[in-house]
Amino acid sequence: MEAASNGQVFQRVFELYATGRTAEVLDHVDERVEWGPTVLDSATYHGHAGVRTWAASMRRAWKSITVVYDDLHEIDDCVVTNGRIAAFDHGGEKVIDSPLACVAEFRDRRVVRACAFVSPDEAIAWVSDRPERP
Repeated sequence: MEAASNGQVFQRVFELYATGRTAEVLDHVDERVEWGPTVLDSATYHGHAGVRTWAASMRRAWKSITVVYDDLHEIDDCVVTNGRIAAFDHGGEKVIDSPLACVAEFRDRRVVRACAFVSPDEAIAWVSDRPERP
């Protein structure tokens, strides 16, 4: 059986997150991950505990978040997506409606770093300029 591509792993992580299955997301995330994958929260979270903290804070802050990716492509060991994010507060009011570009860096088919930008150009520049991971 052929191993999943980084793009396929990214899509799986997104599907798991969208259905509230954070524990299963962690199966695809390195234990030392740097996780800063949203323009809604500028913090960077570290490790599995950080991803759990981030997911819980997103559930508390927003009634729903919708992310639609228009495209997904792989550059080196990264997946870069471009799309849009909309978030609704617990009163049902749309409070975020923004372009969204995400980058996930992979090592051995596991996310080691993730971050988000408003512009696809920023995301691609991040791929080119990112510091080496130990």
